[in-house]
Amino acid sequence: MNKIRPSLAFDPIQVSIFTEFSMAEILLIRHGQASFGSDNYDQLSELGYQQGRLLGQHFLQKEHLFSGLYSGTLARQQQTAQAVIDVYRTAAVDVPALTVDAAWNEFDNHAQVEQLLPGLLQQHPELKSDAEAMLRDKKSFQKVLRAVFQYWILEEPETEELESWPQAKARFKSALQTVMANNHSGQSAAAFTSGGVIAALSAIVMGMGADKVYGLFEPVINASITRLIHSQHNISLSSFNEHQYLAALSKSDDIISYR
Repeated sequence: MNKIRPSLAFDPIQVSIFTEFSMAEILLIRHGQASFGSDNYDQLSELGYQQGRLLGQHFLQKEHLFSGLYSGTLARQQQTAQAVIDVYRTAAVDVPALTVDAAWNEFDNHAQVEQLLPGLLQQHPELKSDAEAMLRDKKSFQKVLRAVFQYWILEEPETEELESWPQAKARFKSALQTVMANNHSGQSAAAFTSGGVIAALSAIVMGMGADKVYGLFEPVINASITRLIHSQHNISLSSFNEHQYLAALSKSDDIISYR
């Protein structure tokens, strides 16, 4: 068994020594690939649906039983969860109904870019060409998203109707604590969510500062699995961004995607 690093900064959860006997598990699952560049980003692409089905097959092969399934209200999150549920039901294996909770929703990247990018371009005019190309070019999109995100999370600019980093952090912690309260020793729950949520919670549990969140956000693979282990009042990161099963089951690296 891997050595467990205790949480350092997840109040009111306190540091403790975990034992295998007392642990439960929460799997943070990033949604499959969404429809980048289409009129509606918030839908799984065909690749995204394939990733969701492979995720279900992976869990089923492991004979993994879930105590609870959760997702945000975003379509891409619920569709990924449903792909897993469908695999289980096709195999006549019991699986819990999905609990939908908006607290698991992603940061509103669109609102962040819309409200913060004009001011950011005044400070960094070198981003203008990437800003103009971001809706058709993934590299430009990633570059602009990184700049806007870092500005939002580190400088905490005051804007109307835009969720702040402290508000988002409180939302994610509340979502996680709700699942913890319903998840008991020896059980495994899964939350189908998004890369930013997974990065933020991983950083929080590991006691990292806000400046480290984007570094965890960018590499999160579609349909990857991040494992948290917990007792009633304590939580720790067990593994981050597991995705090797995708290539193993599909027998192709083409199944791997970041956006």
